[in-house]
Amino acid sequence: MNTTATRGLQNLLQSAARALTEAGIPDGRREAETLIAFILNCARLDLYRADSFSLDPDQQETFKGLIRRRARREPLQYLLGTQEFWGLEFRVTTDTLIPRPETELLIEAVLEWFGRPALAVTLLDLCTGTGCLAVTLATLYPMARILATDLSPAALDVARSNALRHGMTGRIEFLEGDLLDPLSSLGLNHALDGIIANPPYVPDTELDQLQPEVSLHEPRLALDGGPDGLDFYRRILADAPKLLRPGGRLFLEVGIRQAIPVRAMAERIGWRVDQIKKDLAGVDRVVLLTKP
Repeated sequence: MNTTATRGLQNLLQSAARALTEAGIPDGRREAETLIAFILNCARLDLYRADSFSLDPDQQETFKGLIRRRARREPLQYLLGTQEFWGLEFRVTTDTLIPRPETELLIEAVLEWFGRPALAVTLLDLCTGTGCLAVTLATLYPMARILATDLSPAALDVARSNALRHGMTGRIEFLEGDLLDPLSSLGLNHALDGIIANPPYVPDTELDQLQPEVSLHEPRLALDGGPDGLDFYRRILADAPKLLRPGGRLFLEVGIRQAIPVRAMAERIGWRVDQIKKDLAGVDRVVLLTKP
């Protein structure tokens, strides 16, 4: 066993973990280990299973640079360039929102409604970002037609790269534009079986109150939901009926304390609200509706 190399790595880890903890990051040791494992291209737990690991001088400088960036509260996912979603690895960049575990509830809701395998359904993912929802749905429903829209061309580039990563390039139609607008020329009126959306929903007055990883680094375009956070829901609820078939389903992720006002808005214009699903923290997170 190379005790000198092992001791050197442990000292480096301890110093990095201390820097991250002092920067306000709760699990600094784990994140420091994750970044070293990333540089060494190994699993984090392998750092303790092997006789020794060491970083050469260039790798040490790379590691220290990553620790400095993380201490400035740049999200770990942006440093690593990936985030897992539904058991799949997705590329993330500063042009895209980082996929959250709560968003997997949308996939669960689609599976509960359509079953698996489903017939050749047509599904639309609004505000696709990394494409995590569209790509996951394409893997789950091999007979489905999947469309995905986003206003950001840079985000769509990331989504396309994720489709390529998972062999779904030919399965998803990526369209640039604002919400449902890109579908106006496709002749899909009353043709969609389901619309899935995780739109921007943070009230603009609260954006600067978010944790630094979000407020300083994630794209405002993917966060800002207008004065009350509900601007995008108003538009989706108004416009989606002309694209959904009779009985078509709308799956909406919502923010904290937004499920009730979204349900009220939907009911006022005739939507049938079928269910509100809670996330693991007990927050009302997904609103499930059927076309009026």
